[in-house]
Formats: sequence, structure tokens, C-alpha cells
Amino acid sequence: MSRRTRSIIAIAGVSLAAASLISPALAATSNAGLFGATDPTYDGVYRQSLSIIALAPLKKVPAAATSWLKSQQCADGAFVSYRASLSTPCPAADPSKFSGPDSNSTALAATALRAVQDHAPADKAINALVAKQNSDGGWGYTLGSTSDVNSTGLVLTALHGAATLPANAAAINKAQAYLTKAQVPCTGTGTFGLPYQPGGKADYLASAQGLTGIAGTMPVAKPAKYAPIKGTSCGSDTEARVSAFLANSLVSSKGALPSAMDPTQADYNATANAVIALASAAKGKAGVVAGLAQLQQHVTAYTLFGPKFQAAAAAGLIQVAEATGTNPRAFGSEKTNLVANLLNSITK
Repeated sequence: MSRRTRSIIAIAGVSLAAASLISPALAATSNAGLFGATDPTYDGVYRQSLSIIALAPLKKVPAAATSWLKSQQCADGAFVSYRASLSTPCPAADPSKFSGPDSNSTALAATALRAVQDHAPADKAINALVAKQNSDGGWGYTLGSTSDVNSTGLVLTALHGAATLPANAAAINKAQAYLTKAQVPCTGTGTFGLPYQPGGKADYLASAQGLTGIAGTMPVAKPAKYAPIKGTSCGSDTEARVSAFLANSLVSSKGALPSAMDPTQADYNATANAVIALASAAKGKAGVVAGLAQLQQHVTAYTLFGPKFQAAAAAGLIQVAEATGTNPRAFGSEKTNLVANLLNSITK
């Protein structure tokens, strides 16, 4: 998938774009329990899953939210970005059109369902992912498509949350090997970062989502302490090297990672994901502090797209708060109650 395609819905916090040419969401599906009022066609399951992951540690997940997510699951356990009609079976994956079941929605849904202890549908989703792992150890956006680091990182995060499932150990090892091989070489621009796909240049969002998958699962709790990352070398492990790349990038950018599409603009989605990833790895505290400060200053800019509230962005900031020990009910200089805002966005 091209970088241009990936940018289509990035403002909602989605890692990759589901750029299929399908109609906007129809009224055939009841959206009671869905977070956010914007069209869910391209990010319904994604933003719902992020919201549940964010609210689970607070024990604030409405039952209707979990029910909505489970209703979206395909018969084989996978998820599409949004099912406009639950009476219509999920289509087969079509990588050429970026349509059908996708790894991002499926991985985050599995992670969300495990966060609320709903293990049966979560395990079914995990099994669907393992069955579609590519021979190189990774996953692409659409199940069966060419592997990319973002998708592999998200799936690895889900696999780590269900590491006791029989097939997961082998799948985890293969996925981690894919991410290690994809890492930017030790010399040149972007040293230690992860690219969108092997051979590409270092990408902040890919590095963050890849690191979260390497380090563990979500939701991420505040680490008891951070390990130093000074002196990281080519011989260091992948987790340490990616942590060094993200932490150093956050510090050098004064906490606001630049957009891959327009370097003059800040990418708060990549920044939020980087903070969560570093907290998950418990490395790079200086980068976490810098990123948190920027996110606290730009809550409104990140959670609103024009007049529209972005549920995925708010969920991301709640996760940032939880990973840094910050109050999500009084976040930033404006003391924004992210939890109330997200809960108030639910469709009745």
C-alpha cells in the first residue's frame, strides 16, 4: 500500500487506510454502542477497539460498546473495518482493492476483547490472524497482502496478549524476526528506526506500532522505571534500538514528531503512539516526557477534525495518560476530561 493511500484516514488515529471504493456506512447496521458520530465505514472497528482498550483499565467500558464490537466479527473470526449490514457475510479479502477482512481491525478487536476478558471471540480473532500469517512472518493491511511493519506490529501486540494459545509462540517468533530484518541499517538516515516496509526509510508510526508489538501488549500501564538507552549500538537488541530512535526523535523534535506527508506539520497520532510504545518498552523517558508535553498542549487540535470529535484520537490520549500516570479526566492545560468526552460520544 502506498504512503498516499495510508494517509486517507490517518487523522482518526488509524494506522493504515482501508481504501476500498465502497459506499459510506448505511443504516442497515445498528450502531448503538459505537463510539464517535463520524462515518464508521473506514474505521468503525478500529476506533471502537482503541476506545475499549483505553477505557478497560478504568473499568468504564459500556456493555453496549463490547456488544457492538462483537456483532461486527466475521464468521471466521476476522474483522473488516465496518460491516454496513450484519445480515451480509463478510467478503473475501481482496488485497488489490484493500477490501475484506484486515489485520489492523482484527488485531485491535482481539486486543480490546481480551482487555474486557471476553476471551472466546478474542481467541477466534487471534486464530484467524495466525492462519493468515505470511511466509516472511508478517502481515499486510488486508489479510493475505504484502507484509508491512505497522500491521505486523499491531498483530504482534494482539498475539502477546494471548501468548498461551497453542499456535502463538511460533507466530510471535516469526513476526519478531520479520520486524528485526525490516529495521533500518545501523548507518545512514533513520538509523535504528523501522520502515513501513523492508528497504524503506524510517517511519515514526511504523516504529511506534512495531515497538509496541515487540515490547508487549495493550493497554500499557505506567512503568515502574525506565531503562537508559545511551550507548545503543548495532549489537543491541531490536527493542533497544527502536526505543533509541523514537526517544531521540521525540527529543530532537521537541516532542512533536513531524508528519511523513508534510514535515512542517506535527503528527500527533505518531507522537501518541511513540509515547505509548516507549512506556511499553520502559525505555526513553526523556522522549516520553517531551511527547507528553506536546500532546497535553494540543488536545483540541488532535481530538477535533473541524467540528467533529475523533473518538480514536481521544482513546489514544487516554492510553497516553494511563501509560504516563497522567489524569485522563483533566488532561493538559485545559484540563480536558477525555474519558467523559469519549463516553459522551457513544451512539445511543
